[in-house]
Amino acid sequence: MKKEMFKRQFFASVLFVGLSFFAGCTSDSEETNAEAEAVAQNETYQVSTAKGGDLSGEVTGSTGAYVAKVNGVTKYTGSDYVAAIQSAINNLTSGRDTKEWVTVRVSGASGSTGGSLKYVNMASYTGLDFANNTFNANSGDALVIPVWADRKTNIEVKNLKVSGKPRYGIWFKGCTVMNISNITMNIGVPQADLGLGIRVDNSTAATSNLTISGTINITGGDNSIETYGVDGFSIGNVTSSNNAACGVLLNQSKNGTVGTVTGTNNSTTGSVTGYATFRCANNNGPNVVCAKVYSRGSGRGFFSVTGSNGCTVNTVDIANTAIQGILLQNASNTKVLAGTVSNGHPNVQHQSATNCSTKVNGQTYTAVNGTW
Repeated sequence: MKKEMFKRQFFASVLFVGLSFFAGCTSDSEETNAEAEAVAQNETYQVSTAKGGDLSGEVTGSTGAYVAKVNGVTKYTGSDYVAAIQSAINNLTSGRDTKEWVTVRVSGASGSTGGSLKYVNMASYTGLDFANNTFNANSGDALVIPVWADRKTNIEVKNLKVSGKPRYGIWFKGCTVMNISNITMNIGVPQADLGLGIRVDNSTAATSNLTISGTINITGGDNSIETYGVDGFSIGNVTSSNNAACGVLLNQSKNGTVGTVTGTNNSTTGSVTGYATFRCANNNGPNVVCAKVYSRGSGRGFFSVTGSNGCTVNTVDIANTAIQGILLQNASNTKVLAGTVSNGHPNVQHQSATNCSTKVNGQTYTAVNGTW
């Protein structure tokens, strides 16, 4: 009798434990489903609100007969190269915050300006790929700017060739997050102090985050690359030749790097021979590093002036300058770490140079004033 009661109690206990286990499993499953539902709801709330990225434009055709399309839909047909490119840009997603691209698959010319500035006006979050085609600034005046932007962000231009006599080949002012790559120019000077290759400045708003990369080869014109008031920049290797001013000119720009500046006959085609292959001016700096200056037959090789400070040039190879190979004038905390200078007039000069040093030709020069 006692054994029978024990068996009944045992089986009842097993049954109770089993039911409890089963109930626990059901509860865990329900909790898991609830968690999954909560995650799904949370993901719904976190869906991206980015606008744009779905449209792309292109410009095709032939000289005098251009076609602009966006996602295959024709937006422009006509003879104006600038208008065709502009139409493609204007018909991308309005108010986008994701970059969309226009590819220009044909070369063209600016044509007449009608007496007003004529340019392709970049929009924010826009990339412009010229696919190695040429924009010819042939207006006969100083009013053509192939690519222009004012107070825009996240803009990019690449694979562009420029010929003729532009006011500037590319001009970005008051912009942020700019990328320029693979640019070739063979340009003239439409009038004194114009005909620049690439200019980026803060004339309308604070300007920051500039990247210039790839193959940059600019022949003729005024300054090949000029910045004014840029905070944060990375300029890669630059080749500049046969122009009226500098290879690379940095004004009031800080926190940046420059690769190798290769200059031939910089500042030799105009009336002024005092510009340089690489020049820092107008309170440029601090925190600027240039990897190398290679200069042949230019006005100067490296020139730092007008309160510029905090620039380091890792090495130089400068020869046959019209005047000084290196001139540090009213500069501070500026250093040339190594290299050679030959056939300068003189090779090196310091003039009101504070905490500066020039180490070339096996010698180190640190005097505030001196000629070597």
